[in-house]
Amino acid sequence: GYGSIDLIIPGVHKANGLRLLQQRWGIHDSEVVVFGDGGNDIEMLRQAGFSFAMSHASEAVAAAAKYRAGSNNQEGVLDIIDSVLNNEPPFNI
Repeated sequence: GYGSIDLIIPGVHKANGLRLLQQRWGIHDSEVVVFGDGGNDIEMLRQAGFSFAMSHASEAVAAAAKYRAGSNNQEGVLDIIDSVLNNEPPFNI
């Protein structure tokens, strides 16, 4: 965003932090739902069992995700969370 800086350090990304939390709490990849829209989300999207690229994400980000979500302006994340809580596809396995 405006006035911000992204530090990109090789081998350090959101998936690393997510993996540490999963190990600490015994959570499997198949139990993780993530959302992403930028290049800094790609590793995380590849790792999670349920990964969603936002509708405005680039093709590279969309290719890393297993699913697509609607836009933030259309409650895309909320719709997916509702699906999780209601045990609806793809979460009804």
